[in-house]
Amino acid sequence: MKRNLIFALLAAMLLPTFVACSETTADDGAAAGTAGTTAADGTVETVAEEAEPDKYALAKEKFEALAAADFGGADFGIASQAATGNSEKEIWVEELTGDAINDAVYNRNLAVNERFNCNITLTPGDVNGIIRQSVQAGDATYKLAFPNMATAASMSQVGLLMDYNKLENLNLTETWWDQGTLAMKIADKVFFMNGDINYLDNDVTYIQLFNKQLITDVGLDVPYELVREGKWTIDQFREMCMNVTTDLDGDGSYTDSDRYGYVTTSEGPCTFFYGSGLTLISYDDAGVPVLNVDMEKTVAALEKVVKIVSEDNITRIPSDVAVGKNMFMEDRVLFYGEVLSYVINIREMETAFGVLPIPKYDEMQEEYYTYCNAIASTATVPKTGASEELGMITSVLEGMAIQSYIQVTPAYYDIALSRKYTRDDESAEMLDIALANRVYDIGRIYSLGGIGSIFQTLASSGSTDFASSFAKSEKAAKKMLDRIVKDYTELE
Repeated sequence: MKRNLIFALLAAMLLPTFVACSETTADDGAAAGTAGTTAADGTVETVAEEAEPDKYALAKEKFEALAAADFGGADFGIASQAATGNSEKEIWVEELTGDAINDAVYNRNLAVNERFNCNITLTPGDVNGIIRQSVQAGDATYKLAFPNMATAASMSQVGLLMDYNKLENLNLTETWWDQGTLAMKIADKVFFMNGDINYLDNDVTYIQLFNKQLITDVGLDVPYELVREGKWTIDQFREMCMNVTTDLDGDGSYTDSDRYGYVTTSEGPCTFFYGSGLTLISYDDAGVPVLNVDMEKTVAALEKVVKIVSEDNITRIPSDVAVGKNMFMEDRVLFYGEVLSYVINIREMETAFGVLPIPKYDEMQEEYYTYCNAIASTATVPKTGASEELGMITSVLEGMAIQSYIQVTPAYYDIALSRKYTRDDESAEMLDIALANRVYDIGRIYSLGGIGSIFQTLASSGSTDFASSFAKSEKAAKKMLDRIVKDYTELE
């Protein structure tokens, strides 16, 4: 969905160069940018190669081809969770301000309003309460709702939301929809989707930042090439963090005033669980979610992480997240594990920094993985008594997703991150890798008996006894999962 945008935009910037080159003559006499064939008489015949179609032009065509909808100039009401990151600003802004993301959201809504003769409006607040009241009253004010993912899970379980599989005028396999959320089905139903329409899921995707000056000072190489070669692993990360921690104030103890190889939040240890390609929930042959943990690999990963977090004097997890941010900005942290929004939150940092994906379990693992926090906003369609408008509503929803792909994501991903806040070209490539394979785990989103926090709790306490801790919660978690599956199965 949001992958490879940087490279596409860079390619567009380099297009004039390619055009100029196409006018030169290649060694075989054929113009560059053409295919050459040799005729029977030995002369070279050239045939122009068909240009790769522009993906944004194709998206615009699909936007124009959406099913008709005309709201007669009426309001198109959207409810969103208040004050959760940028959940309000990603849906609606009042005016153009010159800020790239703000203006992209404004222009996206303008394009959608004009296309469907509607007026997108926003009501921030307690989405669960707002939509519950609307559904019970048969009130069609709110056409869409953007709760966070955890709230959407509870809303869907009690029947407040429409199943995406029953909605017309949507193509959920298009690139502007996140296939990770589409795959997270229960009873073959999908009640919330992420995509280009909501950029907060980017904001709360976990990454690692690193201090470029400090990495030089301690005699290490920037690990970009390790990432490219598939060698950016937990073990490699630990090795780079060793011997960095220093008692700067000389008081004989290690506190928030000292220097560390790794600083993160309480959820930092959990990023290595998902980075190892592990999950708490899998799906059986019938597509039913089941509690299924790879115990051997989980324990092995936990053993690696315990060394980092608890044993080697590498890590600091401040009780206040603002402290960790300040430590990194003051050049006292080599690697800083946080969500992607912190690239913007540390924009005043004077020292150059870079971005990395979460390390893999080992080099045999093919992909890098990370997970998206359940506080991310997500797109839902409430059951608000507007069944006769559903076709039009979903045309607007798909239209917003397409225009977000065309306008909002490039602004967020390229301008706001790669050029304005990060400090090198390679970070754009690293962001692409970090966002390519995000994990959405029912075990965390639905808070199944606390099993989602076991790994990080054990890592922070220095224990590797995952099997015992999991066994204590397994029965309750399975019972909760069975109830969720039953509730979803019974939903119309």
